[in-house]
Amino acid sequence: MLRRFNFTDRKTIQKSNVNISIIGDEDEIKSFQAIMDLSSVGVPGDGKVIVEAWYRMMQSQRYEYSTVEKITPPEDTSLGLLGLTENVRFRVIVIDERGKIIASSRAISIKREEKRTSLLPVENNDLDSTLWKVSMEGDEGGPILELNNRIAAIKTVAAQDPRFIHSVYPAVLRQILMKIAVIDNVDMQNPDFDWQSNWILFSERIHVPPPEGMYSDNKEDVLDWIDGVIEAFSKYRKKDWNSKLLEWEP
Repeated sequence: MLRRFNFTDRKTIQKSNVNISIIGDEDEIKSFQAIMDLSSVGVPGDGKVIVEAWYRMMQSQRYEYSTVEKITPPEDTSLGLLGLTENVRFRVIVIDERGKIIASSRAISIKREEKRTSLLPVENNDLDSTLWKVSMEGDEGGPILELNNRIAAIKTVAAQDPRFIHSVYPAVLRQILMKIAVIDNVDMQNPDFDWQSNWILFSERIHVPPPEGMYSDNKEDVLDWIDGVIEAFSKYRKKDWNSKLLEWEP
């Protein structure tokens, strides 16, 4: 992982300090519940606690939770239009009496009850005439598979249609590995982010570990490894491909 330096004396709120869950059924405006214990963060008890919610470039929304020593949720935690998206992110901050941020968390994904999580989050968006695309706008710049919501039952097609599965998922995997290894030139034994580690581990499980070092040091071997991963992935039974990508247990 990258070593990060703190030049502001800002305290870090760990993900273990916060538990956020979404309230509401699919396709309806949702609200959220946040359970927090910030007593170990090391900030004054009168610091004001705020939860921020956002999705991509949409304007973030703020919710005041009183103070560190007496965390109290607001009456309304509706996410508004943010509640219609599937990959809302949250951040918790603490500010002092001058409005200065004295503690903050990194982006927090929605807490899920299932043990398995999605290696490849999926969203239905208006893609005009494009059937699908991979955007790198997930947690820490990770991948999201966007599907065109103009196509009826597109998620069912993506999960069950052999033509879609056979043509799209190997291409998605190649695009993500090229992003990690070639475009970002990541050290494959010491990736920068968790999402990169998970995709490398996923690839190891279906093929072999990647070459040591970075693409810039070992171009031919890295490209051969990516080809090998795609070939190995393509040999899985078609009905297994979707579950291996969308249900992931590191």
